[in-house]
Amino acid sequence: MDFTSIGYSIFAIIVVLSILVFIHELGHFLAAKFFGVRVERFSIGFPPRLIGKQIGETDYCISATPLGGYVKLSGMVDESVDTEKMNEPPKPYEFRAKPAWQQAIIITAGVVMNFLLAIAILGGMFWFQGEPIDRTTTVGFVAEGGIADSIGIQKYDRIIEINGKKPQTWQEVHRYFVDNLGNDTHVEIERNGEQIEVDLSWDHLKLNDIERLGLWPLQEAKIGALADDFPAKAAGLQKGDKILAIGDSAITGWSDMTRVISESPGKPLQFKILRDGETLNKTIIPKEIAYKEKDGTEKTRGVVGISLYREVREVAFIPAIEKGFSQAVSFGYLNIKGFTRILSGKDSAQESLAGPIRIAQMAGNIAQQNFWGLFTLIAYLSVVLAIINILPVPALDGGHLVIIIIEGIRRKPLPLRAKVMIQQVGMAMLLMLIVFVIYNDIIHL
Repeated sequence: MDFTSIGYSIFAIIVVLSILVFIHELGHFLAAKFFGVRVERFSIGFPPRLIGKQIGETDYCISATPLGGYVKLSGMVDESVDTEKMNEPPKPYEFRAKPAWQQAIIITAGVVMNFLLAIAILGGMFWFQGEPIDRTTTVGFVAEGGIADSIGIQKYDRIIEINGKKPQTWQEVHRYFVDNLGNDTHVEIERNGEQIEVDLSWDHLKLNDIERLGLWPLQEAKIGALADDFPAKAAGLQKGDKILAIGDSAITGWSDMTRVISESPGKPLQFKILRDGETLNKTIIPKEIAYKEKDGTEKTRGVVGISLYREVREVAFIPAIEKGFSQAVSFGYLNIKGFTRILSGKDSAQESLAGPIRIAQMAGNIAQQNFWGLFTLIAYLSVVLAIINILPVPALDGGHLVIIIIEGIRRKPLPLRAKVMIQQVGMAMLLMLIVFVIYNDIIHL
């Protein structure tokens, strides 16, 4: 990783974490204010405090440890509580003076805000950008050695059913595979007019093996955009052109075209193009681009500077929000399933969990490539943050919620010493987890 990439990563993770933490703590803050609870501090980051400003009863500040944040509520028992003060009768503005249902709303408001943020981002992207549609369920490329290859799926197979559902677009094919992660998946395909059944067993696979599915749709070689200072634009190719052949090779899809171009750096190629019903011929010399294989071997490949044409369907505001909600719920369900598999021992925590360093690296890569992609990352991480915080672990929102529920059932508070000890143990557990994921990130680097 060079210094530019490191700079992008640092900048991107600061932006991402700041947004996520601010929205989460804003939820607690607004709910507390609504119910008349005094907020003593609103901090982005954990102590020690760096800078801030006291406005009214609240200290708004930025703290030194940039791995989260907190809202300090008056009269709430946490790991830093003043035990002598808590032995006094509660003041009307204190958290402990409020009924259990109000306390529960205040505690869960951060999680709700994170989930709403994810819906807003994902729904907003559908509304502004539309929904990309690949109107095919035919396979265009199968990665050698991938999971799809191992179960016998081949190029030009048409996927007609996945666990009883009949996809109409490639987006649905992908979603049905993802929805069945961890469950045995029955796939029916059509090959040369015959119907064939294949099965994918997850007994010996992991959830992150979806990355090795190695399956892409058959997409026609139609140009969506052209890059400046590249051979395709210089040769006069236009958006919407369909590439029929390159030299003696008939082009049946985008992957065929990219393979021929990639294998011909610096070599003149004869392109046969269909434009508005007219066939044109163009000579293009792919630009040589140097790259390194995973083993460090230096190679070159050909690039002409074109991107894939994608059909985009406009989505109205309400349907867009509904799609954002559905996508957030599906991603949340997938993560809950992942946590369950880790706890059951089916998946390795070391392989599955990513900490701040790997998230920073991911955010930096996305920030360099696609600004909208960074918003998608924020949305998905917001869902993950909501799930983690609602877990019934001491010091997390879910741990506080459990105590509130227990006290509501008992009709009286737990002993102060017990609550303080619970929070301190929870904080120790969180610190150990943070150390583990950071160490794990360093190993993976």
